[in-house]
Amino acid sequence: MIIIKEIDIDDIDSAENLKDIIKRLTVGEGYYFHFRRENNFFLTDEEIRKFRDEIPAYLNSNGKYLIKDKIDDERFDSIGFLTVNEDTYAQVLALWKYFEGVTFFSPSKLLTWEKYEEIYDKIKPEEYGIGIIQNKYADSVFIKGHDGDNLIFVYGPNYDESLVTQVIQIIENF
Repeated sequence: MIIIKEIDIDDIDSAENLKDIIKRLTVGEGYYFHFRRENNFFLTDEEIRKFRDEIPAYLNSNGKYLIKDKIDDERFDSIGFLTVNEDTYAQVLALWKYFEGVTFFSPSKLLTWEKYEEIYDKIKPEEYGIGIIQNKYADSVFIKGHDGDNLIFVYGPNYDESLVTQVIQIIENF
């Protein structure tokens, strides 16, 4: 596991660095996401209303999005899927801002969307994604850390550790 600290999503350089890190660590053609509630601590009411409309629309038109467990408009669990392309990384920044909790990973061939819909909450995403890696559903997991000021990257034994080494060297130069 590596933890990349001092991320300020509102700072252009920090946001670009986060995108670059995610790009470099991504192995795969798509992401499965697990989202937890709105991040209404750091967003204005106007931003929340905008994201409430735009983010589900974007996910539905470019992938998949399902609300799985809803208490109210602010508190809910949802899942999504996006194919990785250049626009995806910019969208990850919007997801990072809007949702309080974000976990995402490139799934292995063992995990179909249908299976993920059934088991997303049973593979322990709240425990650093360890269940996702242990069950071989992915080789690595990205997690938005507390308050979004850090990225937690967890990887298993099949992940190319040289990618992590490269990112650590880049971070040292930020």
